[in-house]
Amino acid sequence: MGYENVQSNLNETESASNLRMGNVLPSFSPQSPASHLYVSISELIMEKVFFHPNYASLADELDNVEQEAINAILGENTASQFFVDTLVNEIKAAVTEAHEVIRIELNDANSYEMSALLGGKAEPEEINPTLGLRGVSRFASESYKACFALECEVLKQLIADGINVEVIVPCVRALSDAAKIIDRLAEQGLPRGLNGFKVLFACDTPSAVLLSERLLHYFDGIVLKVENLTQLTLGVDINQDELAHLYDPQNEAVLKLIKEGVVAAKNAKKPVLLTVGCLDDYPVLKEFIEELGQIDVYSTAA
Repeated sequence: MGYENVQSNLNETESASNLRMGNVLPSFSPQSPASHLYVSISELIMEKVFFHPNYASLADELDNVEQEAINAILGENTASQFFVDTLVNEIKAAVTEAHEVIRIELNDANSYEMSALLGGKAEPEEINPTLGLRGVSRFASESYKACFALECEVLKQLIADGINVEVIVPCVRALSDAAKIIDRLAEQGLPRGLNGFKVLFACDTPSAVLLSERLLHYFDGIVLKVENLTQLTLGVDINQDELAHLYDPQNEAVLKLIKEGVVAAKNAKKPVLLTVGCLDDYPVLKEFIEELGQIDVYSTAA
């Protein structure tokens, strides 16, 4: 696999203790305390909200059965109030005294996942959801403008309650995305740097890693999302059974990208995070990142 060649240029070797394992919400287990918590807004929407935030745009097109189900979920609440209150309460309930920082990733669900929600017909149809309207392109779109405002309201309420929140922007594809999302957050009352508010960007695509040195001028840290990065680097859909054997986070190309992202963050003296299904399933990857210095690692395996 060429693993030895990939790691041969490392400037220093550090111990395995540099891997700081964190908690993940919604798969967070109180039995595994950590000093940092990673929150997936998309997963909370799927597991706790159940309906598409834009379902009201369907008007008369909404199926009666779906409307009744949504009404039962909402009770006396408006959709916006239910969305914000549910996410805020779920996140606050998961925060412990040990958590020094709460990192919240904005909605990174693709159109296939969003369309599976109640009122999911509000989601635009895409031929290839993995390569579609995600991350900054979603947040900057007119169709998701109101939903993005709701996600920002969740952040603002948590900050107002004294929780140390850092936001993670998913699927940053290009340099133009950086200025765009920083502006969008500021418009929502979340300017980067105000009262120490930090904005990190996620590398779902190889382009984000290759541009990481320049992107870090706009952001306060980097998140290497191994699953998405592997799929888009190798051109493999993890959900397609015929290609499952080709999905390999330990592939030399993936390891090279991970190293490049880590080095860029270290040179910029900014934190680097890594999300992966189950690190113990990938011993080569684990050994590799153990040699790269201090990294906050989040296992997204249920």
